[in-house]
Amino acid sequence: MYAKITDGAIEATGTLRQLFPNTSFPGGMADSDFKTANGLQDIVNAEQKDRQYYYVTQGDVTLVSGVPTQGFTNTAMAIEDVDAKDSDGNQLFVQVLDPAANGGKGAMVDTSEKLVTRGLKYNFKNQIKAQANSALAGTDWMIIRKAERETAIPSATSTYRAAVITECARLEAAIAGAADVDALQAVMQAQNWPEQD
Repeated sequence: MYAKITDGAIEATGTLRQLFPNTSFPGGMADSDFKTANGLQDIVNAEQKDRQYYYVTQGDVTLVSGVPTQGFTNTAMAIEDVDAKDSDGNQLFVQVLDPAANGGKGAMVDTSEKLVTRGLKYNFKNQIKAQANSALAGTDWMIIRKAERETAIPSATSTYRAAVITECARLEAAIAGAADVDALQAVMQAQNWPEQD
């Protein structure tokens, strides 16, 4: 994408074909002389944060220190659970099917349970628990064998399982203690799961 700069302002943005529809370019590329003569500059992107943690929306192309820059708005996602509200700000509730409602035809009715939009902490805690369960699953049979037949669990397996459980607990506590999205992201990037021998 290019910006056509005229008198220090962006006149238009687009591809070469969009900006110069009646011009052909060998290999589909404009040479530097053509770009200079027509005030063309490549558009660079402003910062886009990790979309696991931020809603990233595209903004306008503006000149930043003379460089055409595609702007982005990075809005942090909620890290805590929040009550779900309708467009008027009224609390939403979990609904269930009531077969007797609507003259016996059935209808969805509100329960007394509030509808909640889960925050990042809830989702990442579940992800960590799933990772721990997956890591332990390969050796679960040894625990069952020990319970059923009293066959000893190899010490390397016990050490590995304890390390997985410890890392899971450490991460859950760190997630719970994260003050903001950036702190939560740092926790998730600092995972240290043990390797199984």
